[in-house]
Amino acid sequence: MIGTRIGSAIGSAAARVRPRTSLRTLALLSLGLNLFLAAALLATWHHPPPPPYQPMPDRFVERMAPDLSPADAARMRAAFEPLRPRYAALTEEYREAGQAVRALIQQERFDPQALRAATEAARAKRRQLGELTEETVLGLMPELSPAGRLRLIGSGRAF
Repeated sequence: MIGTRIGSAIGSAAARVRPRTSLRTLALLSLGLNLFLAAALLATWHHPPPPPYQPMPDRFVERMAPDLSPADAARMRAAFEPLRPRYAALTEEYREAGQAVRALIQQERFDPQALRAATEAARAKRRQLGELTEETVLGLMPELSPAGRLRLIGSGRAF
C-alpha cells in the first residue's frame, strides 16, 4: 500500500513537472521568435529601399556631384548635358543587344557561336558607355578645381 502511494505520488509529481517544462520551453521559443522578428523588422526599417532608376549620365553625375563643390558639380552637369542623346542611343543599343542574348538563350536549338557573338556585341556596347563616361570625365578634369579633381578620383566612385 505504501509502495503504491509512493508510486502514484511520484507519477503525479512527474505529470506536474512535464507541463511546466514544456510551457517553459514554449515560452522560451516564443521569446526567441519574437526577438528574431523584431531584429528583422529593425533591419528593414534602417535600410531604405534603393533609389529609383536613373538613366546615364544622370546616374553617374548625381552619384558624383555630392563629393564636389557646387561649382564643380555644375561644371560636371554642364559637361554631360550635351551627351544625353548619345547616352540614350548607346543605352538603347545595349538594351537591344541584351535582348538578343536573351532571345538566343531561349531558342529551342542552342547555338553557342551565335551566343558568343551576341554577348560580345552587348559587351562592346557596355564598353562604349564606359569609354564615353571616361573620356568626358578626363576632358572635364582641366575645368575642375584641384580639390574637385582630388575628390572626384579620391572618392573611389568615379572609375
